[in-house]
Amino acid sequence: MNKCGDFLRNCREAQGLSQRDVANELGYNTAQFISNWERGVSQPPIPTLKKLAKIYKIDADVLFNVILEAQIEIVRQTLRERFVEENKAASSAEREATKASSKSRN
Repeated sequence: MNKCGDFLRNCREAQGLSQRDVANELGYNTAQFISNWERGVSQPPIPTLKKLAKIYKIDADVLFNVILEAQIEIVRQTLRERFVEENKAASSAEREATKASSKSRN
């Protein structure tokens, strides 16, 4: 699920704008930036948020909070993945240590 990208796409479409229209308004040479935001590949840089909010006719604080929540979710997921990997590695090391200890007793 890509809440941030869906939000951005819905805002753009509500204004009847194409990705190219938004890119032009923001001074980008390509609509790929807008596409990347809407697909969740990247997110709009902070300096563009006020102008983007104005283009989409939404409150800049609302847009900021949507972007913030998306960033928090990215960090949460990254930390969760690292935690799981660390636990796997620690468990594997503990099993190996237990095997080694059992072998040395025999």
